[in-house]
Parts: sequence; C-alpha cells; structure tokens
Amino acid sequence: MTRKMIHIKATIVFEKKYWVGIFERTDQEGYAAAKHIFGAEPSDPEVYAFVLEHYQDLRFGKEKPFTLDIKRMNPKRLQREVRREMARVKESSTPSTFAQDYMREELESGKKEKKQRAREQRKAKEEELFALKQEKRKRKHRGH
Repeated sequence: MTRKMIHIKATIVFEKKYWVGIFERTDQEGYAAAKHIFGAEPSDPEVYAFVLEHYQDLRFGKEKPFTLDIKRMNPKRLQREVRREMARVKESSTPSTFAQDYMREELESGKKEKKQRAREQRKAKEEELFALKQEKRKRKHRGH
C-alpha cells in the first residue's frame, strides 16, 4: 500500500465585496486549486470547520503537472530580477499568483469546452431538423 502525500494550502482574500477562500492542493500527480466564496469575513475556527466538513465538496480543476525547479543563481542577478518583478507587480493593478493563473487557465479551458459542446449540439440539431424536413418532403410526394 502506497501512501499519498497531499499538501493543502488555504488562502483567504478580499475580492471586490466578498471574502474568497483559495484552496491549493499539491500531490504526486500535480497541482490543483479550488475557490469558495465565504461572503462575510470568516474567522479561523470557521475556516477550520469548513475544511473539516466541506473539503470533499470543493471542485478542484484538472491536475496540472507541478515541478519545482531550483536553480542556483548569482545573488546580485537574483536581486535585480526580484526588483524588476516587484516593480512589475506594483505597476499592475492586481498581483498574479500561481493559484490565480491556474484558475484563470481552468476557466478558459472550461469556456473552450463549453463552446465546443454547444457547437456540436447546434450542428446535431440542425442535422435532425434537416432530416425531419427531408422526411416531410418524401411523405408529401409519396402519393403522386
């Protein structure tokens, strides 16, 4: 029996007018994130109770392969890159995190899948209507 090590991270942030919990899960398969809207600001015991009672109800996205690459870098170069990144974050209105990027990608892929399903359903309905129309034409001309 192999044990599966799962790391869970919960981050509570204030977005627009609601408190939102971002739950991140990292295991051997990869990385996944889920979002839950709390509404009013939750206290620590409320968050803990939510995780105990409703963790299985969270809808995590598809597993994304997660690799942690640690590269040695010159300390001065690292410092310059950190300074540039901080300036970029300061210029943008909202800093982007790995979880937010992941959820944005999941949303985009969900939109694409939904669009594809809608296109297929529309095509199937058009074909069905065409077949009904053809059948009606055949019935109409059958007696002549």
